[in-house]
Amino acid sequence: MQNGLLGEDNGGEMMGEKFTWGTHTIDGENIHLAGWDTYADIDSAQGYCTAIAKAHYENFLITNYFTPKHIRQHIENIYAFCRYADDLGDEAPFEREGRIALLETWQSDLEEAARDDWNGNPRHPILLAVAHTSKQFNIPLKPYVDLIQAFKLDQTKTTYSNFDELREYCILSADPVGHLFLYVYGHDDENLRRISDYTCTALQLANHWQDVARDLDQDRSYFPIETMEMFGYSLQDYQNRVYDERWCSMMKHEVDRAQKWFDDGKQLWDLVDPHLAVDLRMFTFGGEAILNSIRKQKYNTWKKRPKVSKFSQLRLFLTARRDWKRVQKKQRKSK
Repeated sequence: MQNGLLGEDNGGEMMGEKFTWGTHTIDGENIHLAGWDTYADIDSAQGYCTAIAKAHYENFLITNYFTPKHIRQHIENIYAFCRYADDLGDEAPFEREGRIALLETWQSDLEEAARDDWNGNPRHPILLAVAHTSKQFNIPLKPYVDLIQAFKLDQTKTTYSNFDELREYCILSADPVGHLFLYVYGHDDENLRRISDYTCTALQLANHWQDVARDLDQDRSYFPIETMEMFGYSLQDYQNRVYDERWCSMMKHEVDRAQKWFDDGKQLWDLVDPHLAVDLRMFTFGGEAILNSIRKQKYNTWKKRPKVSKFSQLRLFLTARRDWKRVQKKQRKSK
């Protein structure tokens, strides 16, 4: 699973080499997670998270250029948590039962970190860093657990009957990341979390429609069966990667739906910290660029994975920099 905000690749190229976690081991009920019992102090644990972020983050959505210095490390801590859990679910060299066992062990260590208001003693340095961030910003345990539940769900659920079912998945896999961003930027507000869900789910949907071929390679499909039936496209057609007018029509249907979710999420921009609003614009514009790439190749996501051009990435970056400078100028005048 790739989350829209914190995904490994949302259309651009990686900024660094893929991070090497080490070796996970499973020996009966004895499970050892790579990285356990290393970097035991908070400074080295956070340095570890920074190294993960620099190795993995995508180059126009997850950039720290626009992130205020006082929260940059905390975003990297959260990113490291998501990246590690995602790789446990998608990359660990075990069958699904083994990956679930790894994720359950990760959750247990997380719950230890959260003990006594984030004063526990986790074995993993990422969770030590996450506890530091969560304690400082009063972040509850739930968004982290929800993300792990999504990674677990990916091990057992391979198809989705309708959009409502897919939306329930996004509530676990995407929306919690937006909630975490809001907490770090100082917003503990249920209405803001509700609005942020539009953007987070839209980004997750854009990633799904970008990655239909990749997902099928892993015997997984997020495409609602109800949508296929609406356009007379069968599961067998899907398995055979049939590209025809039916496919174009149903992909357009889902791309347009994702665009509507992006549009509904834009109301958040004027309601949050202006620095976060710059990030939100970048998330949205990046996701919309993926949808536009799908449209430009006439919805044929079987033949070629849609990507955002270097020119478009540069344009997004320059737009964000302009917005960022405007925020900085406004803040200086207000002092």
